[in-house]
Amino acid sequence: MRLTFHGTLLGVIMLLLAMMALGPARQLWNEQQRIRSDTQAIAAGNAEATRLTGRIEAMQDPKHVEQLARDQLGYVRPGETSYIIVHPQQPAAPPSPPAAKTTSWLRLTWTGIRYGL
Repeated sequence: MRLTFHGTLLGVIMLLLAMMALGPARQLWNEQQRIRSDTQAIAAGNAEATRLTGRIEAMQDPKHVEQLARDQLGYVRPGETSYIIVHPQQPAAPPSPPAAKTTSWLRLTWTGIRYGL
């Protein structure tokens, strides 16, 4: 099979068109990825908003606020007695004796030579 001038020209034109289409195709792909990540971020934000809305509604209930004050702040009603249970702590382990200082044989030799031992 023999290539003609028109066939070669057509091939070169098709190759140039394909190369020109790569940039916009890559940009479209990146935009789709960005849209997916933004959609996930919006979904996470909506879930957080729902959780916080539920927490706000719980704070409107006086019984819930009272329970939080009792648990976190240690509040009691007038006439009630509050007890705090303190668990004894384990005695601290005695400090270990310091490790014996090791001196290299080279230093011992040099000290002996230096001071004439």
